[in-house]
Amino acid sequence: MENDLVNLRQIYERFSVPPNLAEHMETVAQVVRVIRDHWIGESVDWDFIIQAALLHDIGNIVKFDFEAHPEFLGDEAKNVEYWKEVRTDIIARYGNDDHLASGNMLREIGVSDELLSTIQNKSFANAIDVAAGNDWNAKILLYADMRVMPHGVTSLEERLADVRRRMPQYYRRLDFEELLDAARDIETQITAHLDKAVTDITWVENEGSDDNSVRI
Repeated sequence: MENDLVNLRQIYERFSVPPNLAEHMETVAQVVRVIRDHWIGESVDWDFIIQAALLHDIGNIVKFDFEAHPEFLGDEAKNVEYWKEVRTDIIARYGNDDHLASGNMLREIGVSDELLSTIQNKSFANAIDVAAGNDWNAKILLYADMRVMPHGVTSLEERLADVRRRMPQYYRRLDFEELLDAARDIETQITAHLDKAVTDITWVENEGSDDNSVRI
């Protein structure tokens, strides 16, 4: 799928993925590619991880709060009423839980059970198990996702601070501090398998162009 952008666009159009959500998934895939380009560890199926990155949040429109944050739509904020209608339709077709909706969409397009499982298990809530395990697909996908916020690539610590500020489903958990430490542990594990520090991954905005990039 990495080289089949036409097919990817068709998938996004099929499920009415908003531009900001598509950009998020594509940016996560960029982070994965940067990690790949500097990887010196054991063999990893990069095409598989990139495919997972490009699809991992495909149903997230169901949880978008367009009333509170229409600005997240970027240039599409002027069409917020349209996107509210799209969200209502997607919820009716695929469910009002983002994990459920994504799973239903991915089953509809016939992804493999392995890919579906990897995406469904990609959650900050699973960070402790991911850090303790040996699944590099899960570690790299989760870490890449934790490095991306609406404005682009950020540091892990900034993303964790954002979780602490606005995600009660996590910060109210009794094991929240353990989750934070697990995320940091995953970063350390990945860095140990790179020829450059993963913390050096940055977001480069190309002035006058929408073609921004992730670099290390």
